[in-house]
Amino acid sequence: MADTYEKLKLLREKAGIRQDQIAGFLGVTQSFISKVETGERKLTVDQLESIVNLYGYDLESFEKMENEPHPIRFAFRAQDISQDDLHVISEICRIAVNSRFMAGILGETNAR
Repeated sequence: MADTYEKLKLLREKAGIRQDQIAGFLGVTQSFISKVETGERKLTVDQLESIVNLYGYDLESFEKMENEPHPIRFAFRAQDISQDDLHVISEICRIAVNSRFMAGILGETNAR
């Protein structure tokens, strides 16, 4: 299984988002994100949760993620995306993740 920093880099690259965009989203420097992706620095739990929400995961599913991520899909032109856009995408993805979770609970309840 990939380390947290490797998964974060893979997800960022798959989404077509630059390090400086993630840095702005979190309110940190691009250098900090670079160091996170090499394992030299660590994110706070809040920062990690913000990033994984952006990619369509909750913390539990992110930690369980194996080699190939399957996040909630979204499409945009990464060069034109603003920090506000990233925050909106993160909130939408969080709603979608919660919706999947609730659907799973309801499915289990209906199966009984």
